[in-house]
Amino acid sequence: MEIKGFIEELKKRKDFKDVVHHEVIPSSEPSFSEPRVPIRKEVMDSLGRLGITSLYSHQADGIDRIRDGRNLVIMTPTASGKSLIYNIPVIESILEDPGSKALYLFPLKGLEQDQLRAFRELTAALPIKGPDEGPQKKRKAFTPGLSEIYDGDTPDYRRKKIREHPPSVILTNPDMLHLAINAFHQKWEGFLKDLRFVIIDEVHTYRGVFGSHVAHILRRLRRILERYGATPVFIASSATIANPKDLAETLTGLPFDLIDQSGAPRGPRNFVFINPPPDVSPYTLSTKVFISSVEAGFKTIAFTKARKVTELMHSWVKEMAPGIAPSISSYRAGFLPEERREIEGRLFRGEMNGVISTSALELGVDIGGLDVCVLVGYPGTISSTLQRSGRAGRGRRDSLIVLVALPDALDQFFMRNPSNFFSRSSEAAVLDVENRPITKAHLLSAATEVFLRKGDRFYDAERLSEELKELEKEKKLRYWEKGGIWYPRKRFPQREVSIREAGETYLILDNDGALIGESSSTRVLYDLYPGAIYLHRGALWKVFKLDMADKKVFCRPAGDVHYYTKAISNEETEIISVDGKKRAGAVTVYAGAMRVTETVLGYRKKEARTGRVVGEAALELPPSVFTTKGIWMEVDGDILDEIRGEGFGRAGSLHALEHSMI
Repeated sequence: MEIKGFIEELKKRKDFKDVVHHEVIPSSEPSFSEPRVPIRKEVMDSLGRLGITSLYSHQADGIDRIRDGRNLVIMTPTASGKSLIYNIPVIESILEDPGSKALYLFPLKGLEQDQLRAFRELTAALPIKGPDEGPQKKRKAFTPGLSEIYDGDTPDYRRKKIREHPPSVILTNPDMLHLAINAFHQKWEGFLKDLRFVIIDEVHTYRGVFGSHVAHILRRLRRILERYGATPVFIASSATIANPKDLAETLTGLPFDLIDQSGAPRGPRNFVFINPPPDVSPYTLSTKVFISSVEAGFKTIAFTKARKVTELMHSWVKEMAPGIAPSISSYRAGFLPEERREIEGRLFRGEMNGVISTSALELGVDIGGLDVCVLVGYPGTISSTLQRSGRAGRGRRDSLIVLVALPDALDQFFMRNPSNFFSRSSEAAVLDVENRPITKAHLLSAATEVFLRKGDRFYDAERLSEELKELEKEKKLRYWEKGGIWYPRKRFPQREVSIREAGETYLILDNDGALIGESSSTRVLYDLYPGAIYLHRGALWKVFKLDMADKKVFCRPAGDVHYYTKAISNEETEIISVDGKKRAGAVTVYAGAMRVTETVLGYRKKEARTGRVVGEAALELPPSVFTTKGIWMEVDGDILDEIRGEGFGRAGSLHALEHSMI
């Protein structure tokens, strides 16, 4: 069946009768070009072995700019060959100078694995070797190759070897750059002094608090590189956002060129909006669309907005369509690394026909060609919608994106106004390099790595005088007047700076102590309390013990249960201090420190298909208490009275305002 025929079938089916809109985005033809200086013959031969005989116009343009030494950010669609734009100059540099080094940064470990595979495929037949490669290939001990991953999953003995004998290309993430490379740069001198390229993949993910942290990590890296005399070219790639150039420049503190016109072909893209009536579960309907698509022979991905929904849909597919169950899987955070690699590999090799995922597969892990993308609810931003929908329709093939609306205000707005959806531009990615608590944390880290002096190009002492005074008052920094330097009172303050706030890891084990999955401490009380139903790749487990001392969760098979569980929680916020306030119309906005206490009081059992509450149970769990910086608003009573006078609930209206702000 072709995509067009499948869409017509969806429109005719009684259970999918609520198709409210069908939009076709026309196809685009490819545009080819060549760099000003031809690519080396051995590199072109390697590309030819992978089936690549010519370059798209944006690839040739990007290679020219990188060869010219210009920092570059590339914003072209998914599967448009962005990685070749930086891989080719990196490989050419290594061929010309075997000592040349490159650092690849990825926000997720899965991306590291994916890019390592692609880089090794491209360089497999080239006459270049890693630091310890060559005649001793038969040695069983690990020796670094041309390219290696250096992250939290890399065993200690491998890390040591990589530091001692750095490969030409290291693939890592901001966390390791912060904690293991910047913090111990003396051990990396041989790598850093020859660094020619820094690649920042999926740059659009570095926004908000996380992005603010990464901006300082990159400034600290540049500060260290200046000490070693290295001035690498920075290359960033991005999904569709409103401000890729501004974001890359804010993130690194460097000027960037932008390429945002793609020469890659694109087949017709069909967007179908389905708005289920109130008595039909959008999750059940999405599952039916997913099953129908796979059974029609289309490679399909479904994106959900919650881990629990991902697992519920997987379990329903196994129940409703056992014939396709072996060829589909769920995918989300919390899976073991080997599980994620196995699923990614099977998708890439075409061994799987469908996957149900959270946003974990939104980023650019190469999972092969897909035909249909089911969005279970509007993802929340146009940028994220484009990124997820871009997973379907590789090359010139037709693709289908089905948006199944949730009973949410934004979803319903777009169901009523589909033209508004297609006329919108992508949102901007925003971060704040001047964020005071984050700046203080990285100022301390920077002073540890290279003593801070007046006139520092990256952390100007005059501009940051208040932050320096606070760090001295807190007895974290000390100023040595004779030497004219600030230096830390404590070694390795980097360890106390959490750039993701992910919390500690809990292990999820079965009766026999075998590892099933993982959870962060920030989620464990909400998802894995005693009595909770834990879903993992379509299988149901029941939690019988939560050991918070050893950070372990114990489960046993749940058997034939037809419900899932949802925590009943209470949150209390205490204002500790007011750092500032501003009047905005009828609202006073405050900023300051607050203490948040979250307590899980019990849980509800909900019928799997309908979401109907079928039982409740009380729990006695310790509260989770943390302090943070935040904002809060004081709304004038007159405005609240006016809202009530117009027939709206005050609490509901304030809740709507919160969503609008987000």
